Amino acid sequence: MKIKCLIIDDEHIARKILSDYVGKVPELELVASCSSALQALNYIKNDNIDILFLDIQMPDVSGLDFLKILPNRPAAILTTAYSEYAVQSYELDVVDYLLKPIDFDRFYKAVIKVISLKGPKVIYPLTTSQPQPTDKLFIKANSKIISVAFKDIIVINGQGPYVQLITVHNRKIMTLQSMSKLEELLPANFHRIHRSHIVNINHIESIDGNMVKLKDHTAVVSKNKRDEFLKLIDRHNLLGE
Repeated sequence: MKIKCLIIDDEHIARKILSDYVGKVPELELVASCSSALQALNYIKNDNIDILFLDIQMPDVSGLDFLKILPNRPAAILTTAYSEYAVQSYELDVVDYLLKPIDFDRFYKAVIKVISLKGPKVIYPLTTSQPQPTDKLFIKANSKIISVAFKDIIVINGQGPYVQLITVHNRKIMTLQSMSKLEELLPANFHRIHRSHIVNINHIESIDGNMVKLKDHTAVVSKNKRDEFLKLIDRHNLLGE
């Protein structure tokens, strides 16, 4: 089946470029090319849209605000000239963030992510053709699939639409993934202490106020997660008198 796409951008040239790119990919079907989010709303209601190619800065309703009001939104690929919205897009779990001018190679990589997401039993970019092993992750990074044992991961840091895994060997692995989706794959000894930090409690050396020391690295506990985090630590008998 074809993957149905909707382009939303107030710039005619941008819509034309994206339309041409969609036409080059056999798996894609362009349903419509819209100049505003409001114009696109009817297509989303009446068609089974799979991918939104969505600009951010548009009149009437911005791309990010439009995503927030969609109850069952399609996979979203943001197309924008502004890098400063990367963090907000990460919070909305967009599939990819393309900076204009967009070349076809970068466009196609984003599309492949959506195709892999829609495949059976595939989670991008932490993915394998077999069921996920209980002791490791397989991570897509720099066009490679890298095996990382859970026990070796010290801390995971969110960086915009990317996450960085730091291991006991001070290995740093960057991959495109939302923190929330990654969190679902982690065993119970991992805990999210901040929207940008997930820690392996087996590697905690000390806790000082809102700072958590893990070997040569530190992570911050947010105020709204501190009580829950300390209760978790207490259950693991890591607190003294």
